[in-house]
Amino acid sequence: MTVRRFLLLGFVVLALVVATVGLAAGCGGTPANSTSSTAVAADDTTSSSLAATTLNSGPATTATATSQTTSAGAATTITDATTTTAASTTTTAKATTTTSKATTTTTAKATTTTAKATTTTAAGPIVLTVTGPSGSKKFTMAQLKALGSASGYGGWKNRVGNITAPMSWKGVSLSALMDQVGGGSSVQVTASDGYQQSFSSGELSGGVTMYDPATGDPITSISGKLRIIVAYSQGGSAIGSGEGPLRIAFISPEKDQVTDGSNWAKLVVSIKVN
Repeated sequence: MTVRRFLLLGFVVLALVVATVGLAAGCGGTPANSTSSTAVAADDTTSSSLAATTLNSGPATTATATSQTTSAGAATTITDATTTTAASTTTTAKATTTTSKATTTTTAKATTTTAKATTTTAAGPIVLTVTGPSGSKKFTMAQLKALGSASGYGGWKNRVGNITAPMSWKGVSLSALMDQVGGGSSVQVTASDGYQQSFSSGELSGGVTMYDPATGDPITSISGKLRIIVAYSQGGSAIGSGEGPLRIAFISPEKDQVTDGSNWAKLVVSIKVN
């Protein structure tokens, strides 16, 4: 600013000199003691407009200040360029990273359990096999009972003379079973423990020794006919596992006889017809 003031002052002085020389020439050599009037501007008027500076967030703005000096007809205009540059503002957005935590859901595998189907035949297990001239047949308990039943009373006398009193028995006649496989004249009975008992045609017809249940003495006649059956019921109930489910029994309509205990085969599982 000091240099500019000196330059301005120099221009003012130069202007005054030029004005004085011009006036002297116009007067045509006026003596020194003559009165000369010089119109000099009483005051140098200097007007300076200050540069206005505007800062915006937009582009840079330049304002120009103008300085005017007027002195005795000579005018000099000096233009002082002022440049204002708006500061560049840089905004950097901070990067924000959001990480979603992965959630893992484990689903239990469904387990389906299917009960194994069990088929039970109404007929039940095979309890007796009968073999004869026409072939072999297997019977369940239900099938045996479907053949028709024979019932009566019977007991036995063991080898030492002890007597088991007559009781009720129910089963299938041995003759009916023989007919299922073609018939025959004799049979062989086999038990589950391997015991075997054979019956001849005479025995099958009732030709066996009988005893008085009270005395144990042999007898020759009874009320009704003596028959051989494959029994499945004793006293109205199933035969126990120690003797059944099937056994041989000798029965008659009344409680008037017992027979030899050796003929009462128990645990019978098969019959062979000859």
